[in-house]
Amino acid sequence: MQETIINLELIDVIILLGYFGLVFAVAFLIGDKKKNQSSADYFLAGRNLPWYLVGGSLFASNIGSEHLIGLAGSGAKSG
Repeated sequence: MQETIINLELIDVIILLGYFGLVFAVAFLIGDKKKNQSSADYFLAGRNLPWYLVGGSLFASNIGSEHLIGLAGSGAKSG
């Protein structure tokens, strides 16, 4: 059995920690803006989103990694 060792350079660790720090900072800043939100505000964004954002979200949630891997496999199989 072969061991897998992950070697990260200092710049990799800095970028990774910076990314997680940015994500948490944005989450805390945005999350604390409104209190007492209803479930309709949470799930439907207050019914204020335009149609193209809703359509893009539905499309993006439907296309997943299985599609990308399947398309790559089909391309490799057919040449």
